[in-house]
Amino acid sequence: MASAKPELARDGTMQVTAKEGVQFLQAAGKDTLLEMQGLKSAEEDSPVNTVDKEAKVLMGDNAPDQDALTRGQQKKIEDIQNETASPAKKPRMTKNATMVNTAKEGKALLEDEKLGDTRAETKAKQEKPAAPKRDSTIKATVREAQYLLQSAAVDVSEGRRTRSQSRGDAPKPAVKKAGTMQATAKEGKEFLQRGKKGRGKKDLDTVAEKEDEEEEVEEEAEEIEKEVAKKDAKKGRGRGKKAVETPKEEEKEVESTEEA
Repeated sequence: MASAKPELARDGTMQVTAKEGVQFLQAAGKDTLLEMQGLKSAEEDSPVNTVDKEAKVLMGDNAPDQDALTRGQQKKIEDIQNETASPAKKPRMTKNATMVNTAKEGKALLEDEKLGDTRAETKAKQEKPAAPKRDSTIKATVREAQYLLQSAAVDVSEGRRTRSQSRGDAPKPAVKKAGTMQATAKEGKEFLQRGKKGRGKKDLDTVAEKEDEEEEVEEEAEEIEKEVAKKDAKKGRGRGKKAVETPKEEEKEVESTEEA
C-alpha cells in the first residue's frame, strides 16, 4: 500500500492580502505605521540613521537634498532652485489698435499745434520766429521814413517815387557864350542890315556893288557859322545843343531888335 503524500498548506486569501499590504507599506516607507500595528518589529537605530536624524533636526530647511550625492550636485540643485522665474510677457496689442490709440493721445495733447512730417521739421518750425503782423510792420516803416526824411508826416498813399523824381528838376545847363567867330558874323550882319536901310535911289551902280559885297559877306558868315557848329558838335554832342543858338535863331533875334 502506497504511502500518502502530505498536503502543502496554502495561504488563505486574507493572509496573501496581508502580506501584499505589508510589502506595499514597506516600499512606501511607512515603517512607523507597520511598527504601530505590530506588523514589523522595531529595529535598533544604527549610528548612520542616528546621525541622519540629528542632521535633519539641526539643519532644518538648509539640509542637503536627498538626491544629491556630492557637493557639486547639491550646488547645481541650489542654483536651479534660486533661479528667478522670467516675468510674464504682456500680451501684444494689434498694430491698428496701437496706432489709433497713439493718434488719439497725440491729438489730445497737441490740439491745434501744427507739426512737420519729421522731428527735424517740427523743431525748425518751433524755432522759426513768428512773422510780424502787417500793420506793425507798416507803422515801423513809416516811423523810419519820418526819421530819415526829417518830416513830421509821411503820405503813405502818395505812391512810389523814383530816384529821379525825388532828386527834383535837373538844373538847366548854362548858356554858352558866343565865340569870337560868331560875334564877328553877327556884327557883319548888323552892318549889312544898316546899310540896306540907308540906300539911295540915285547911285544904282554903287547899290549893285554893295549888294554883291553883302552877299559875299553873308556867304562867308554862313561858312564861319557852319564851321563853329561842327566844332561844338565834336566837343560835346548833346550838351551844346541847348546852349549854342543856331545862326537862324540869331538872325531872327537881330531882326526883331532892329524892327523894334
